[in-house]
Amino acid sequence: MNAIPRSFNARNFFFSPTKLRSCSRSEEACERISLSSVPHAHRAAYRPDGRLAVRFSIYVKALMTRSAFLAISLLLLSISTSHAAWTSAHGNADNTGFARVNTAPAAFANQIGFANVGQIAPGANPVTAPDGTVYVGNVKGELIALHPDGSPFWKRQLNEEHGPIVASPVVGSDGSVYVVSSYKFRDHRGGVVRYCESSYLHKFNSTGAWLGWTLFPASSWPDCTRGLTSAPPNIWRHNGVEAVMIPVVYAGVDVRLVAFSTGLVVLGDVLVTRVPVNNDITGEAPSFDLGPLRCYYLIFCGIPFHPPTSVPPFAEAGWPTPGVAIWEYPQGSPYIWVADNWKSTVAYKFDPASGFSEIYRFTDKQDRLSSPPVALNNIVAVVGAETRLKFERQGFEIDWFDGLITAAPTRMADGRLAIIERSGGMTVVNGTAVVNQQPLNGQSIASAAASCTHLFVSSTNELVTFDATNMMPVARVAWTGGGRHAPIIGPLGHVYAMTESGRQSGLFVFPPKQPKFRTGGLTARTACDQGTVGGTLLLKR
Repeated sequence: MNAIPRSFNARNFFFSPTKLRSCSRSEEACERISLSSVPHAHRAAYRPDGRLAVRFSIYVKALMTRSAFLAISLLLLSISTSHAAWTSAHGNADNTGFARVNTAPAAFANQIGFANVGQIAPGANPVTAPDGTVYVGNVKGELIALHPDGSPFWKRQLNEEHGPIVASPVVGSDGSVYVVSSYKFRDHRGGVVRYCESSYLHKFNSTGAWLGWTLFPASSWPDCTRGLTSAPPNIWRHNGVEAVMIPVVYAGVDVRLVAFSTGLVVLGDVLVTRVPVNNDITGEAPSFDLGPLRCYYLIFCGIPFHPPTSVPPFAEAGWPTPGVAIWEYPQGSPYIWVADNWKSTVAYKFDPASGFSEIYRFTDKQDRLSSPPVALNNIVAVVGAETRLKFERQGFEIDWFDGLITAAPTRMADGRLAIIERSGGMTVVNGTAVVNQQPLNGQSIASAAASCTHLFVSSTNELVTFDATNMMPVARVAWTGGGRHAPIIGPLGHVYAMTESGRQSGLFVFPPKQPKFRTGGLTARTACDQGTVGGTLLLKR
């Protein structure tokens, strides 16, 4: 986050519905300014304990119109953004699917926005920046930015030869947006037909400028093979350095992990797994006919479903390539967890100068598909392995799930895990014990999204809000075409959820929980926090 300039005074603010007046202790020093002209990083002040807070005059209570509440909401978008902003596919680098904010139940009665975002690939979902901007990519190769209420911000089209976007974007610390596209084509030149594949990493800034793109590295396979992937990018951070990491599959056989610098230079490229060529391999998945181009995207690469003759729920959605989970190790560089979607879960360390080093490898005897890993504390990763839930490095698994686990498990505020089964069920695990099981109204390959107060679950026929404490449903949104994209939570508590109809995907926007006020001030706080601190804006369950 940008530092707050010394000249900026955030001790007191007075609100009107459309303007914000910044004041020092002297009223004569006040200067009327437009709220939209204030950089988000400058709309808050640090408390002595290092947490962000904003102090307001108690007069704000009298001015609490709908517009004034929106103004306060915008000011608070920078509060605790490292915990609340949903900057990657599964919330944050460790894939926990948790946002440290309070939320309101999602219901049609309080829906505030809707956006048609084109056709979104199965398993992909939006992400948010710390300022609340929503980003999503579609199979037409469009990267779309929306304001927190779902209204349009900007849209950028990739070059036609770069192919579709089939995974979630990721947002860097400076607000840059990274997105991967993949394209498979036939090369007929010279009278010889070659099947070629290419993946590209693109970089945009927060206002939509396309800053560049690069091909994925070549491999030992033919020159026209630059890999295919539907895995979302994730960001490794250490000592002020960032690297964008993506698993990619070459020729349907080699699973590799590639790291790029923020300048789009390859920093590391390691072979995770080579699937034996005599194995029954699927190299591509469902395709989208996009007019003059027929673009193919890789959703499943590895082995067929077991048994091979079975048809799993959501068969048309394939099996999204698992992305990596990155755990910020307190005593050193982060651990990177990779599930190869064949037999193994592997942990790496990374150095920008020397590349990847394998630390652990856990391999099953039998072939199995994998969910994305979720990095827990103490160098443990939890992975869905078809109908089992594995705790890698802990040496424990739960092996009696009724359905396949395609989606990454979700870690709630108290450490419980919510696991969504493809056939339409939810299981809650506390430690190593199953403590709750509930059927869903339809099938799902979408992870749940957890806040301090609620758990949001998408299935074919409805979006359900569960109370995070007792896991009882508190709101239901009936719909069709759900369960393909995970709901997400914005940094202030907006909830975003998607459905699909034909070749169009709709993004529903549900509002954050409105703040409550106390005499003498307002405090920014969540149900995850202990104790209260007076004098600032209170977000309370």
